[in-house]
Amino acid sequence: MPETLENLLWCAALATWLMLFFGIITQRLKPLSKFLSHLLEVTFRLRAK
Repeated sequence: MPETLENLLWCAALATWLMLFFGIITQRLKPLSKFLSHLLEVTFRLRAK
């Protein structure tokens, strides 16, 4: 039983770190995503004219 509890705690810790990591990555990529979407919008707007 203690081994099962230890494995469960390790999984919870790993899930917590992954959530933090992906949260930070998402925050860092938002400006890049906005820039790329704006660039694509301008590009297709110029091609449509």
